[in-house]
Amino acid sequence: MTNQLRSRQEAHLQSALQLAPIGAFLADLEGNCFFVNKEWEKISGLTAKESQGKGWLKIIVKEDIPAVAATMKNAVSSPQEPLHFSYRIIHPQQGMRYCEVSARFFTDTSGENCFLGYVQDVTIQKEAERKQMELTTHLQSLIASLEDIVFEIDGNQVFLNVWVHDESKLYMPREAFLGKSISEVLGPQALLFSRLLTDVMTSGQEREIVYRHWDSSVNQWYKARAKPVVRKPDPSDCIMIISIADVTAQKTAELSLQETKYSLELSNQLLDVSQQLSQTGGWEYNRQTGEVFWTKHTYLIYDVDESFQPTLESSMQFFHPDDRALLDKYAGEAIRDKKPYDLEVRVTTAKNVEKWLRAIGVPVEKDGEVVMIRGALMDITQKKTDELELITAKNFAEDAARAKADFLSIMSHEIRTPLNGIIGIANLLQLNHAEDQKEYVSNLIFSADHLLQLINDILDLNKIERDQFEMTYSVVNLHELVKNIHNQFKSLADAKKLKLISTIDSEIPKKVNADVIRLSQILNNLTSNAIHYTEKGSITISLQLVKKHKEKVNVHFSVKDTGVGIPEKYHGAVFESFRQVEQPGARKQAGTGLGLTITQKLIELHKSKIFLESTPGEGTEFHFDILFDLPTKKNRPPERAKISELSAYERKFKGMRLLFVEDNQINVMVAKRQLEYFGIRPDCALNGTEAVLLLKENQYDVAFIDLHMPEMDGYELSEIIRKEYPEVHIVIFTADIMPEVRRKFARRGIFDILNKPFFPREMLSTLLKIAQVRKLEI
Repeated sequence: MTNQLRSRQEAHLQSALQLAPIGAFLADLEGNCFFVNKEWEKISGLTAKESQGKGWLKIIVKEDIPAVAATMKNAVSSPQEPLHFSYRIIHPQQGMRYCEVSARFFTDTSGENCFLGYVQDVTIQKEAERKQMELTTHLQSLIASLEDIVFEIDGNQVFLNVWVHDESKLYMPREAFLGKSISEVLGPQALLFSRLLTDVMTSGQEREIVYRHWDSSVNQWYKARAKPVVRKPDPSDCIMIISIADVTAQKTAELSLQETKYSLELSNQLLDVSQQLSQTGGWEYNRQTGEVFWTKHTYLIYDVDESFQPTLESSMQFFHPDDRALLDKYAGEAIRDKKPYDLEVRVTTAKNVEKWLRAIGVPVEKDGEVVMIRGALMDITQKKTDELELITAKNFAEDAARAKADFLSIMSHEIRTPLNGIIGIANLLQLNHAEDQKEYVSNLIFSADHLLQLINDILDLNKIERDQFEMTYSVVNLHELVKNIHNQFKSLADAKKLKLISTIDSEIPKKVNADVIRLSQILNNLTSNAIHYTEKGSITISLQLVKKHKEKVNVHFSVKDTGVGIPEKYHGAVFESFRQVEQPGARKQAGTGLGLTITQKLIELHKSKIFLESTPGEGTEFHFDILFDLPTKKNRPPERAKISELSAYERKFKGMRLLFVEDNQINVMVAKRQLEYFGIRPDCALNGTEAVLLLKENQYDVAFIDLHMPEMDGYELSEIIRKEYPEVHIVIFTADIMPEVRRKFARRGIFDILNKPFFPREMLSTLLKIAQVRKLEI
């Protein structure tokens, strides 16, 4: 090739290089630049002239020049290999720039070795790499500073990296994770994490799970959050991040909160149930906010839906107008005096149902001030209804009882008044009668006594049922008591040709503390019944010692007969009031049918129980035990005074001045004759007015006063005597023997009452007592 042709080719090459979009240059092995194109000038900021020779080196950063020179020098030893190197320049206008050079070694036509290459400005790429490196370094530092454990995992679930601030949190060295799969590393929890990562890969969304430590004895909880970072078709190119945080404290608090919430819900359910069962609702009024809160059952009480918004005003509208003022008063006191209240109020519900409520309010304090009032509303409608019905029934029963008592009082007076005349005359005849009249007098007294016993049975039952029965204790000789009862019924038994047997254990003490009248009444009733229902054989009254103590004795009583007996089906009926069991072959008993009823109740008053054993056709036995106190210095009651024959006191009370006030002429006559027998000549008045006149004219030791009289009754007269004539001893002489009468006079200080009909011995006993009190000689 001729020199001319070669020169023309070089010119064409240089022209082509001038048009290249990259910086082109031609230099020798010493670094002298022969040619640069326009792009070079642009990249370097130097003109072609400035770049020639070693001029281009002046813009290279000083620290990079040795490396550039060494690279070019080393290229000579491997001329076939492309040459690549980088350096930095200081661009006159743009400052620091990064350049990359690609060159090839060749020998030109003149035989000189040269470099032909091109330069690229890679500043933007280098800055990006630098920033990426800084970001990566920063990210790694940030991840390393976290408390969480962070794993980098690819799409095949293989660990690529592990970041953790404290490697002690890992259960194996950090390096042991790298390159291993989930199944190789996580053991029993591998499936849990594998499912998590599969879900993340499939959905492309962040997912998280909370799990407990694989060792159940370790109470630790963790949260694993996985998210995709790089998604590629090839799983090996995919990147996912898993961060694992210890959430034990959070989970414990959450579980505790759940437990508390469950307990609270359970408590609320139990509260709702308990309020429903007890018909009670709760409420609260906040004074600071004005808010009113109701529990579920409060809405039910007021018959409103739970959408109802309670306020203080809307709550008060349900209450009865009279009770609103009462609630305002007590609520005001609760706020002012800080004390709770408990009221019974009336309400009308939303469904116009009237109810009674128990309203309870309790003040709640904060910093010494009442900030709210809490309370309860209890539906007591049924209780109040029952209570009102009970009060009505009680009033009705009390009215009935008063009516019954008034009736019995009147009947007692009306029946006993004529009976007093009959018995009084019979007793007068007994004091003085012809021998051929003895049988008539005896029969008259027996009939009168029987009639009196019927009346007493009715009155005694009434007193027992009203708990007004009073026991009067005295020292009683049981042996004499049994003997007297035997003697009393012997003639009646003899008349029916029956054998009456009475036995008493000799070990039983002779004297006990007892109510002789009630004890006699028990034995009299049982013995009388036994004789009545026995046609042949015997009746046995038996007292046996059960046990004797230091100050007490337990005695077994038995009344047994060989009569018709009582079928078992009637054993309970015989003790019913006004009930008589009709026995085949036995005469029907004349009476009230109260004997056994009263007997049973009298025995119960002795804290005992009566038992019945009977076989039809063979006989009947009634038996019971009574525990008696033995007389001691501490508990000895007064002994009943023994009165000998009445004749011993005939005309012995001549010195006693007596006023007798009675409106019944027969009773006046009877009493006057009996008093005259004892030597007393009484002044008699038919009413209270006459008695007051006699009191003004005469002095008296004692006044016998009837209760029921015209013009002025015995209550009014006795009050006059008590106040104006206190020296006169008052004895109430009445046929009204109801307990209320005794209590009424006892409150006035009058304790002596002589019941009609009275017997000469009772009158004598009263006269002896008065004589002893008045210290009169008899």
